[in-house]
Amino acid sequence: MNKLIKLLTNGSPANRIGCHRFLKKLSMVIAPMFLVLGAYSTTSLADYYVWYDNENRQEQQLYSGNTLLEAPDWACARKFTTPSYYRHLNTHHNTLNSADFWKDIYVWIPKPGCPYTSEAFIEYIDGSQFFTPPLGAIGIEISTDYSSRWVDENGGWPHCHNCQGPLDFADSSHGWGQIFSELAILKSAILEKDVEKFNNGYTRTARLLESLEKDINFSIQNVDSDRSKEDQYRRAKIEGTALNQLSQARKQLDECASAYSTDAYPSCDLILQNLQQTNSLWRSRN
Repeated sequence: MNKLIKLLTNGSPANRIGCHRFLKKLSMVIAPMFLVLGAYSTTSLADYYVWYDNENRQEQQLYSGNTLLEAPDWACARKFTTPSYYRHLNTHHNTLNSADFWKDIYVWIPKPGCPYTSEAFIEYIDGSQFFTPPLGAIGIEISTDYSSRWVDENGGWPHCHNCQGPLDFADSSHGWGQIFSELAILKSAILEKDVEKFNNGYTRTARLLESLEKDINFSIQNVDSDRSKEDQYRRAKIEGTALNQLSQARKQLDECASAYSTDAYPSCDLILQNLQQTNSLWRSRN
């Protein structure tokens, strides 16, 4: 491109004038393209760190960039949904080793009463692989463009209805990720033809659906009454639809269980699709 501009501008005055006209038209074409690309490039990777050895950071704790993530009193780990990749860092912050993640992970932080009390521990949530630091590593960088949340010693979220605890407890959105994880386990049990795993997954999913429905009803009952009538009507319509879809998901779960001996996978997959739509709908109420 630079050679083309030089060639066009080194000629006669007429050529230079023509070149400026050409570049002006070209910029009118390119600029909107960059605006469009920018509109479709809203997702960016967020980097989290656990420092094993660092003079300026609290060791064995989880950071978002340079900010220490303060875990609630009840939390033992941070669960990352669909993380991208990790890399272990040496003293110069260069990469010692790196690889992609293929599953959700737990980042366990050391706390009394938690599974790990002296050092951070990172593993897939199904326990199939863990990620220990190689010799010379001072930290690990975890990159992701999806969500994460605190979990307790069992990898779950403590349920608390109408309580006076932290605001996190009154947030009904916490149950979605846990249900999605349980449905993934349920579907894998079908493919593996593991009846016991399926039955356990069914029981956990049914309880989570019931709990999520209670959370949503609790959130509806405690809605801000200062909103305009138009907004209250909009929210009421969304809330009613969300509750109807949750009720439908519970019926689909029963259909999935009754079809286990034949072809349950499509039935169970419908629950996941339904709940993903319900989650998006519920989030739009705000």
